[in-house]
Amino acid sequence: MARLWTCGFELQSTTAEVGVNSGPVVTGSPGISTTVHRAGGAASLRINPSDATAFVEHQITTGVVMRTTHRLYLRVDSLPNTPTNIYGIGQAFYFPALLRLQPDGTLVLRDGFTETTLTGTSAALQLGRWYRVELDYTDVPSPLTSGVAAFKAYLDGELFADTMCSNISGFSRVRIGAQLAATTDLYIDDVAINDTSGSVQNGLPGAGNVVHLRPTAAGDANDWATTVGGTAGAANNHTRVAEVPPDDATSYNQTSAAGTTTVDDFNVTDSGAAGIGPYDSVTLVQVGGRVASDAATAASIVYRLKGQSGGTVQESPSVTVANTSWSVHVGTSPRPYQLTAYTNPQDGAAWTPTALDGIQIGYRGDVSQTTVRRVSTLWALVEVAPATSAPLTLASETDTGQALGGRKVWTTGVASETCTSQALGRRKALALGVAVEVGAAQTLARSTRKALPAATGAEAAQGVPRTKRRGLGSPTESTAATPLSGALAAALGTATETSAPQAVGRSLARSLPVVGMAETAQSLTRRGQQELAVAEETAAGLPFALATGLAAAEETCAARPLGRAKTTTQGVAGEVEEARPLGRARARGLTVAVETNSVRPLMGRRNRALPLAEETLVGRPLGQSGAQQLPTAPETCKALTLAGGALADLDRAAEVHTARPLSGAKRRAVGRSTESSRALIGPAVRLVQAIDHAEAITLVGRRQRPADHLDASTSGPALTPSTSGPALAATTTGGG
Repeated sequence: MARLWTCGFELQSTTAEVGVNSGPVVTGSPGISTTVHRAGGAASLRINPSDATAFVEHQITTGVVMRTTHRLYLRVDSLPNTPTNIYGIGQAFYFPALLRLQPDGTLVLRDGFTETTLTGTSAALQLGRWYRVELDYTDVPSPLTSGVAAFKAYLDGELFADTMCSNISGFSRVRIGAQLAATTDLYIDDVAINDTSGSVQNGLPGAGNVVHLRPTAAGDANDWATTVGGTAGAANNHTRVAEVPPDDATSYNQTSAAGTTTVDDFNVTDSGAAGIGPYDSVTLVQVGGRVASDAATAASIVYRLKGQSGGTVQESPSVTVANTSWSVHVGTSPRPYQLTAYTNPQDGAAWTPTALDGIQIGYRGDVSQTTVRRVSTLWALVEVAPATSAPLTLASETDTGQALGGRKVWTTGVASETCTSQALGRRKALALGVAVEVGAAQTLARSTRKALPAATGAEAAQGVPRTKRRGLGSPTESTAATPLSGALAAALGTATETSAPQAVGRSLARSLPVVGMAETAQSLTRRGQQELAVAEETAAGLPFALATGLAAAEETCAARPLGRAKTTTQGVAGEVEEARPLGRARARGLTVAVETNSVRPLMGRRNRALPLAEETLVGRPLGQSGAQQLPTAPETCKALTLAGGALADLDRAAEVHTARPLSGAKRRAVGRSTESSRALIGPAVRLVQAIDHAEAITLVGRRQRPADHLDASTSGPALTPSTSGPALAATTTGGG
């Protein structure tokens, strides 16, 4: 088995397609919507509680340690006011693997055992849109432990969470709907659960629409003779097992005949009438029913499926119906589908929408029993993946518009070019042949634009022969501004240079030959720009002769106006004592500035490295705005203000009898101490003479170190080799 369970809520009941052996099937008030559902189906599960829970529960196994993959389609019309779990994977009263919907519209995974949110968050969902959500959970055996079960989540095929969760130690059921009290409005449809066995549907279920095909007419057999409700006669048995939602005890077919040949077969709804497209891909067919008996004694049936009338039959294993209450698929839990076909039993080929139109479904008493067996509702569940494109046949070209027969655009043949306009055979544009150039205006053979022939220049304005704009001839040159007479640019032939103005055949700019240089301004003979010769530099300003390239300008001591509108490369400027305006608008390199004792304005706009400043006893302002490294300050006996922003070493502190705060902000290394006859403690604190006591005295310093060597001639407290009291020999060390 690969597909364990599929549910599109097509029976339009919150209880008819689900069941458990313990605990409630329905909690709260989930509902069924027949107006909001996915394509092809007729219903969905609606969850719209108000500060309450609302969910259904279905048992699929007895409790098996296994890997399962799950799919549900989710549409949110109103976000929850508080986080709520909308899908749970677990066993009775224990669901560690949870899918949670957040108030911001995102989805997260939740560990129900540790009550923690796991890593990974989806994009925020848009309201009123269907999303495919898939989960991949790998259960492991006991003991129950956090972080041992792999748990993944996908949104429309994109992974958004890959984490570890607590284990179930025996998966058996799922919960669908709001499992924490919240106010929300959402829809769930087309649920599917796979395991990893078999060769098909052993991974993520993927995209799929769930459709039910119901009995519509008698099939090859009508042997269940006892009927309750509906139209009398075995030939009308199909009328008692086709109702939606199921009416259970109101109408059903029954048999208590001995033997194993009592069969009912039925034709079902055509695929097209059920909403299955001709190019949809059929994933599987499952046969399900609502069954019961009149006692809890042995009573069983098998479900049947065949690809055509009189064809090869595929049957389920024996299914017990020994239950006085009506239940889905089988009389006792768990309740997965008992018959699943991935191929047509007639020929073993993949299912197609056309093949579905000939199938028959039914049931048979499989054991020679005289106990009562009842069937109230029967259906064929079909999962299809909608076609994203469909092949088209070759279309013939006609003079009239044709409706598109398919959903995608197809390539048309090459059209022949004619002198008259042709109706488009399709809505796609056709490639045009190369137009022949003529002196007279031609009508357009298609609605696309094409290039116009060159117009001859004339002194008088000419009428435009098309509704399309085209270039006009140019008026004579004048000193006053003249509006443009044409709006479209067109390619020009090469013009000959003359001393008189010439009419422009097109308004498009083109390259002109280089003109001679003159001292006076020359009028432009064309409207296009041309490359000019290098202008000579003069001491006086000259009018613009033409827009030409400039030679390198000479540097002068006085500011000069720009000779042209173009920036030129400048030579290196000389250094002067006073501020000078920049000769050009761009920055230039500066020479190294001379260091002076007074502040000088910066000559350039960029920073440059400064030499090391000399250290003085008085504060000096910085010559530049940048910080510079200072040499080591000389040691003095009194504190000095810092000349720079860096910390300076402090001088050796004088010995005092009282504690003094440190005057510097950082510690510094202490020089080697000299030999003395008194004990010293600490790196920089000298102790007064110690008085000899017969008892231990606490140290007043901050750390201990060996005392200086004490010899026999030490003055102060008489410490001789024969001193009484605590025996202090010549080798005695202080500061113990």
